[in-house]
Amino acid sequence: MSVEVEAQLLSAVKERSLGVTELSRAMRRRTQVVVSLIKRMEAGGLVDVTLERGAGRGRPARIVSASILGEGYLEAFHRLRRMPLRSSRNDLLRARADAEYVNRLIARGRDPYRAFLELNGIVGDRRDP
Repeated sequence: MSVEVEAQLLSAVKERSLGVTELSRAMRRRTQVVVSLIKRMEAGGLVDVTLERGAGRGRPARIVSASILGEGYLEAFHRLRRMPLRSSRNDLLRARADAEYVNRLIARGRDPYRAFLELNGIVGDRRDP
């Protein structure tokens, strides 16, 4: 799932705790998708899940609420969302050239990270008197 879907779930449960069915309606997603997303986010510590016994029969409802870490995640998501990305054509061309260079290194059996460290070491040695 994407970061946007996780933020959508956190936004829905930030105001008040919701059950899985209510959450799937609010997000307009299938229940299976919401359940798998909840499991993944619970493992990451972004949401807290509690079981609530209803008055009727059946399995207890799973109530989802945002954890403190989840609220921080949502705030960071909104802060980054408001930040405009600025790049020129030259920036994009340079990024493309860098990606092609990395692909050539990989094709030749070289680790791009090690090559970067070697280059960094050479540049660092030249700067030191």
